Amino acid sequence: MAFYFGTNLKMHGTPAQSVAFVKALEEGLEACGDAHVQPFVLPPFTSLPGLSAHTSRLWFGAQNMHWAAEGAYTGEISPVMLEALGTDLVLLGHAERRRGFGDTDEEIRKKVQSAARRGLRVLLCVGESGAEKARGTGPEVVSAQLETALRGLAEPGADRLLVAYEPVWAIGEGAREAEPREVQVGLQRVRETLRTLCGRDVPVLYGGSVNEKNCAAYASLPETDGLFVGRAAWRPEGFLRVLARALAAHTARAPTPARRAN
Repeated sequence: MAFYFGTNLKMHGTPAQSVAFVKALEEGLEACGDAHVQPFVLPPFTSLPGLSAHTSRLWFGAQNMHWAAEGAYTGEISPVMLEALGTDLVLLGHAERRRGFGDTDEEIRKKVQSAARRGLRVLLCVGESGAEKARGTGPEVVSAQLETALRGLAEPGADRLLVAYEPVWAIGEGAREAEPREVQVGLQRVRETLRTLCGRDVPVLYGGSVNEKNCAAYASLPETDGLFVGRAAWRPEGFLRVLARALAAHTARAPTPARRAN
């Protein structure tokens, strides 16, 4: 199985800056030469049209999309538009979308279904809040998010699904860094729920204030198939340093049973 590693640039970077970022990453990845890695970058929408000519190793994707193919949805981006750009994947259910823009579990389900119909690869984010963790309901919240988002998803959609476990309490500047044992518990819950829902293993990534210091501990966990990194990977040199350290730890970990996945 591949080791998935990528970053969400959020609302940072002009099209020219995004192209420069991707070019630098492609050069660094060529020097790395490890075909085991599947890297990805999620730039702002305005940067997507110019990236396909500059990517070979990297997947590039969108940070969100609407579920409708077209319509009176001012300011939205449709899956048809993403497909026309050659987009490799789309991020859905990010905590900032849930919390700041009111994306509900049901709306996320509609987006997942729409992306699957268009053959887009989905990176679905799930995770509990600090209050839910304190109440001890975090595992149930994560399972419920997955159950709603993936309800009715057909096998082809599951084949192109990745899930990022991002506990909300561990995200953002000043957030408490999650301990590896906490991450392992969350990843196990995600994987067990996915096996029940999809009847198979799905790649599971961890994201939550991942940086150069803690990435090795997270990447070496038995349930980790990759890392979803924030600001620590917003510069090419940071992206490549975190990737190198994480990949070394992931490769050196104890062997795990073979899984059926993407």
